Amino acid sequence: MNARSWSIIVAGLVAAAPAAGADPEETSTAALAEIGDVQELSLADLLDARIEIATKKPQTSRETPGIVTVITRDEIVESGARDLLDVLALVPGFVAATDIQNTVGVGVRGQYSNEGKLLLLVDGQPVNDLLYGSLELGNRYPLEIIDHIEVIRGPGSAVYGGEAELAVINLVTRGAASLDGVAVASSYGRLGGTLGHASATVSFGHADMGVKDLEIAGSFTRGRSSSEGIYRDFSGATYPMAASSNVDPMFAKLAIRYRGLHADAIFDDYALQTRDGFGPVEPTTVRCGFRTYALALRYDVGLGEHLTLTPELDVLRQTPWLVTDPESLLFYAKTATRTTGRLTMSYDPTQHLNLLGGVESHADHGHVDDARQIGLQTLFGDQRSVTYTTLATFAQLLVSHPIANLTIGARYEYQSSIGDSFVPRVALTKMVGPFHAKLLASQGYRAPVIENINASSGKLQPERTTVFEAEAGYQLGDHMFAAVNAFDITISKPIIYGVELIDGEEREEYFNSSRSGTRGVELDYRLRYARGSAKLTYSYYTAASKNEVDAYRVPGHDEVLLAFPSHKVTAMSSLKVSRHLTLSPSAVIYGPRYGYLTGDTDGNPVLGREPWTALVNVYLLYRNAVVPGLDIGAGVYNLADQRFDLVQPYVGSHAPMPTQGREIVVRLAYEHRL
Repeated sequence: MNARSWSIIVAGLVAAAPAAGADPEETSTAALAEIGDVQELSLADLLDARIEIATKKPQTSRETPGIVTVITRDEIVESGARDLLDVLALVPGFVAATDIQNTVGVGVRGQYSNEGKLLLLVDGQPVNDLLYGSLELGNRYPLEIIDHIEVIRGPGSAVYGGEAELAVINLVTRGAASLDGVAVASSYGRLGGTLGHASATVSFGHADMGVKDLEIAGSFTRGRSSSEGIYRDFSGATYPMAASSNVDPMFAKLAIRYRGLHADAIFDDYALQTRDGFGPVEPTTVRCGFRTYALALRYDVGLGEHLTLTPELDVLRQTPWLVTDPESLLFYAKTATRTTGRLTMSYDPTQHLNLLGGVESHADHGHVDDARQIGLQTLFGDQRSVTYTTLATFAQLLVSHPIANLTIGARYEYQSSIGDSFVPRVALTKMVGPFHAKLLASQGYRAPVIENINASSGKLQPERTTVFEAEAGYQLGDHMFAAVNAFDITISKPIIYGVELIDGEEREEYFNSSRSGTRGVELDYRLRYARGSAKLTYSYYTAASKNEVDAYRVPGHDEVLLAFPSHKVTAMSSLKVSRHLTLSPSAVIYGPRYGYLTGDTDGNPVLGREPWTALVNVYLLYRNAVVPGLDIGAGVYNLADQRFDLVQPYVGSHAPMPTQGREIVVRLAYEHRL
């Protein structure tokens, strides 16, 4: 890092401060769960809930410098959502797609985001796969432990680094104040004659442990889900998914708070069965495991009234994509560890000015656990282990002004194998009475991780994204709110896995392609009364004149990309039938999706078109049934039993993956307050 690099860093301060005139006592999202019935909150209360995901400083969603969606626990429970994918389906621009080995990820605003472009945080702690950067979401991360979910639709790299290129999801779990006792919940779903989704969760939390200021909260979840469809590869080979596609998640979390100390530990043992492999049907079913151990320590040190220093230590250890059967073509056994140290400074010299800056360093270590080079197992070059180090610095500035709030920022990062990355952002936001507006310009990047670098010819560079966004919103009286945003995304040098010509020889590897991107609009309309609420969203994108990557292209339809529909509509409502009974219908409508759906007589994939599809759900929730704290819920997902296959979002060898049809679900939950 030369003097010019450091001068760029100093000049490019990043974002975060309270809005001008904002009341620090405004509702926080964490506080929403402490209210007995969130339906009693006004629309203004929910819109003014303060979040931190875009800047790491509390701001309302209408003034924070990002396009943000917040889903409260109340909305999750009343919707009857079975897993995180059900919740994300209700977020504009998010669409699920299949990858390989029975895994499911999502695309954002038309762009494939599963591998290294979408960052998932659990209470601010990154949990993406360290070997490939991927994020497997099918029936993973239990909803019962979640207080609320924050989603940024847009780059978060200036704050979070190289896996937050297109979007960031933060799962905020229930803390000691939210639980204040013991909570148990169990759910069960039935797909005709087959198990659908099932889970059991126990949580506890207490803010008075006999030691002043000590808070402890924890949870444990065990689950299972399966499918009932038939998977058919491009050659025509099939297998019944009911017997070979079980997903078995296990998740545990412990959080301790003592004054300025925050300690969080996570154990995530996510396992699934697979016979689909990379597309062709495998002869036997194998278990593919994703195990994560995570520890995060943070201590907030107040140095006077206006300055806070926060040292942090994060340790993440994973064994992703683990297949231990030596007879399987999917055999793979490697461990990855990331150790991160971070020091952050937050300084508020005046009420209308905040500076947030810091330094961060992490070391990524990959190790081959079994040296046999069979199946998918490879060495790192000719070594059993490899280590890459990263040094980053970031700084943030937000100035609150009567005319507008100004956010300026940047992050500089140096990785020992791939070199420099630098991303700036700038934003203007303003709220005047019921009206708010945002103008945002930001960059993101995808930093290649361990296996990306390993499976390349040594010339791999970070891919870079430039995004322009604008949003306008208006609260129409006490009960209605509407907002519209427009976006333009350009990805340069996207990292692709495919065949590249190296020294006159074709080789499968990761390489930088030319350019991709989308542009579009998203609409959000909300209606809220004491007896009920409704939310309607619409999202649209086009890739016309933006995409030059053949792996994502739909021949003859340059306006769309593989797997992701240009149009998506979501509708969710909740009606209080009585004091205790709530009826919540919802629907997600997908426009036409293109993908390689079938094979020809030689087993070559053939392009096809999935039609418009509407997935309609209905859920009944009876609160405080029989005794206070007991909730009973029942509903039907995919009421019309529509076929909805998940399509691979790039040119590959994987056929569409069938999803669940009509599923009848029931849920029992009980909370005992101390």
